[in-house]
Amino acid sequence: MSEALCWTVVVPHDGRPMTLTEIGDRVSGGAGYHAYETASFEDEEDYLVSSEDSDWAMLVDHSGPLTALLEYNGFRGVHDPVLPRLSVGGRAYSAFWNVNANNRISCAVDGEMVLSFDTTFIEDWIEEPGLARWPELRAMVPYFDWQNGQSWRAAMLTVIELATGARLTEGWTEEERSYLTSQEATTG
Repeated sequence: MSEALCWTVVVPHDGRPMTLTEIGDRVSGGAGYHAYETASFEDEEDYLVSSEDSDWAMLVDHSGPLTALLEYNGFRGVHDPVLPRLSVGGRAYSAFWNVNANNRISCAVDGEMVLSFDTTFIEDWIEEPGLARWPELRAMVPYFDWQNGQSWRAAMLTVIELATGARLTEGWTEEERSYLTSQEATTG
């Protein structure tokens, strides 16, 4: 997780968790995907590497009404149109980073992207108008200051945990989970 991940958490307004089919349709935009109810994702090493020739893959977990998605080396969940589609009828939060420290934190509500930006330089996003709609992020601003020894990765995960109650740990990835795969692009 220190090298690359994209963690997305969806909180429905009605308290009803999304089905694996709903998640697959929203992530892929209805394009072809494969859903696996329960399998050992770790055994599928090909899905851990993202390239134009490989399928994308997401681990899927439900905890009460929450749906959490984890991409080891992808970033579909953090961008338009995927995050807004996931947020229809609720809220969706996502954090992404890769080995090059490219990163993005995003929030969508009811099908609309509220915030989405690179967290590297606080001064570039501290005045974003949508920040008032994400009070947990506003409260964590001091912890994004990597120039003063703070961990922006830990801050990103903490902000999502505070907003949703979901928690991502290293042990989370060791359990069997449902997962989705597809060769189709998810950005259209």
